Amino acid sequence: MKSAAAACAAGLTVMLAEPPRSMDPADQNATATHSILAPFYESLVQQDETGSIRPGLATRWSGSVDGRVWRFTLRPHVLFHDGAPCDPEAVAASLKRLIDPKAGLAGAGVFRGLIMDVAEDGQDVVITLARPYADILHLLAMTQAAVVSPIAARGGTLGRHADGTGPFRFGDWQDGDHVRALRFDRYWGAAPSLDWINWTWSPEPSVVNMALQTGDANVVMPISPVFADLYTPGRPASAEAVVYRAPGSALFWAALNTRLPPLNDPRVRRALSLSIDRRALVAGLLHGNGQPACFAITPETPGARGCGAAAGADIDQARTLLEQAGWHKGFSITAVVQEPEEPIAEALQAMWRSIGVRLVIRRQEAGVWVQSAFAPPDEKKRSETGVIISSWSAPFVADLQIRPLYAAASAAPAGANLGFYDNPIVDAEIEAAAGTLDPIGRAALYGTIQTRLADDAPMLPLYVQDDLFGVRRDIEGVTSLPDGEIVVTQAHRRPVR
Repeated sequence: MKSAAAACAAGLTVMLAEPPRSMDPADQNATATHSILAPFYESLVQQDETGSIRPGLATRWSGSVDGRVWRFTLRPHVLFHDGAPCDPEAVAASLKRLIDPKAGLAGAGVFRGLIMDVAEDGQDVVITLARPYADILHLLAMTQAAVVSPIAARGGTLGRHADGTGPFRFGDWQDGDHVRALRFDRYWGAAPSLDWINWTWSPEPSVVNMALQTGDANVVMPISPVFADLYTPGRPASAEAVVYRAPGSALFWAALNTRLPPLNDPRVRRALSLSIDRRALVAGLLHGNGQPACFAITPETPGARGCGAAAGADIDQARTLLEQAGWHKGFSITAVVQEPEEPIAEALQAMWRSIGVRLVIRRQEAGVWVQSAFAPPDEKKRSETGVIISSWSAPFVADLQIRPLYAAASAAPAGANLGFYDNPIVDAEIEAAAGTLDPIGRAALYGTIQTRLADDAPMLPLYVQDDLFGVRRDIEGVTSLPDGEIVVTQAHRRPVR
């Protein structure tokens, strides 16, 4: 039997803000879930913290001149956790499952209709696209495109039991408590130092902070900005843990129900946007750990636009727009939020009060919130849900920041267009930009799209939050990606000197 010290040295406990939504990488769209699934799964290629594409299950790849046919040569001798070989047949089956409309996978929207065919050719997998897509490699690096075991896929067990090719295999998932990952001893790559990773979660920032201070968690992500200052050098907590800050790409926003009066009037939506002091949100909610956001694309992505003077509120112009729309006396709307986003709703409640808009806040537990946020138009009308506050992260890829949130085909419940925005001009521009292989021309198109979305204001960008994560001082090798994913597979204990 291992001693308590040895058991502690063998593993890592990581606390997140929310539980996983599935063990199936293709059936979810949540950053916290990505973090938990990352040790279990791998994709054909991977994207690093700078946006560069690196080998994954494929060692090399090439694309046709027209950008429609892509060939990937697979890494040999890779096994799934259940012992099945990760060969071209398995990879092709996994990608075909992803795009199968009958599968109804929540994370498959952008892949379906783009990937037309997947075929095997010797040790290669050949993917044929319906049209050119400039960011296809970034798309294939996403967690949703991770390769899953054909045995698990056929058995229908992936929702509760992960089965991939990663350095850790699935241990167990206890609802409301933890997900446990165990080292996979037949992994093709460098063996991790850890024997196990225990993932836990709490929506309470104070609980997350206390877990870091006491050592109940070795790593926490995110740590609330209000607690981050406790770990500055010289303060007592800094002796136990370090808080790291990295530029993030998580865009926080308020989606407006464009089917529900008066939010179906773009003048009203613009008035709500103009009455938001985004600099105040960053200062008050993030303690300066972020930057205001006024447009749909985040700063690390080519073609992104900054706020400039628009980061502050323009109450007079907001009131003028409401008067033009016939709502000068104001109105009431209801926002549905999870607990971590409740402070955002409270800040908007105070700001919108200045133009006569009364915001009612309904806080919901994560599972209930998902049902409310992704409800179809008739259900949101019955519940009078006008505002959904959440975040989205798809670093470096403008199409993945815009298409899932604004394209008509992405309207809930099929996708994350939670306000049912429908603009054929924007849809056409999204398609044109995604298929433009010239980077300069593509950036120009995305500039036009950003302006049009700001004018229509179906979704109100608020800010981009820096990534803040805490690590106990005896742990090394923990990093984060710009999308907010915490990477712990190469973590290890600091050598004792």
